[in-house]
Amino acid sequence: MESLFSHPAPFVPSDADTAGPLRQKVMRMLPPPGQRTSPTDRASLRRQWQLVLAAAFVSGEQQFVISTSDLARQEGVTPETATQTVRFGEEVGLFSRVGRGKFAVTEAGWTIAQRWQEDETYARLLLQGLFRPHWSIPVADAALRDGPLPMEELGRCLLVELPGKPRRGLYLVEWLALAFLVHRDPQGRVWPTPALSAAASSQVAALPAAAPAVESEQAPGQELDALMGMTNRELDKLDESNPEEFRTFLDTLTQLVRSLPV
Repeated sequence: MESLFSHPAPFVPSDADTAGPLRQKVMRMLPPPGQRTSPTDRASLRRQWQLVLAAAFVSGEQQFVISTSDLARQEGVTPETATQTVRFGEEVGLFSRVGRGKFAVTEAGWTIAQRWQEDETYARLLLQGLFRPHWSIPVADAALRDGPLPMEELGRCLLVELPGKPRRGLYLVEWLALAFLVHRDPQGRVWPTPALSAAASSQVAALPAAAPAVESEQAPGQELDALMGMTNRELDKLDESNPEEFRTFLDTLTQLVRSLPV
């Protein structure tokens, strides 16, 4: 299986903006800049993930509150790197903010960190489930609907109107790849996985009023033990109500199984 952590440093694109038609398409999907966070440009995805795991294990199962300054000293990075990494992790759902510069791992984040030690593939599937409501999902889906894009171009689409270096967009693409939501080929082009389209469709079709009822039926942490972010109940309903999306789900699962090392 492709290792996301074995690639050389990604090509950093110029500050050229996203092409007109593609920009117009993704702009309709983007929340305001104040509601979006991008990964830090100060560390590679490998280093960011190391910081996430380190922070998760310091906070631990008891969800102790730790500070980004302590994390920075422990891991030998700048406070800005630690803060920006945790802030993005908070947006994804790996951490919760307790105060200025203070945070704790979430139940979901702790489960993923534990699973990573035992089975990285399963941990990435759990991360996919956590990523499903993220703002980048419908944006990436819209950008890739007409075909694959160079990694740097998709990165620019995701970074529209956000501050920071273009490298932030590239690292966001790598986060999506970590969660099995996109694939990258050897030429650096990015392809959507069926899971990306399914997640984007579920965002569009989601009914906020139904959310409390679903949550009340689920035990804490149950969703994290689901297959690719979906519980058995959700899979049964999907099979009955939307056979096409269910087939897409199975196609994604087949791709993942085939990608496992023999």
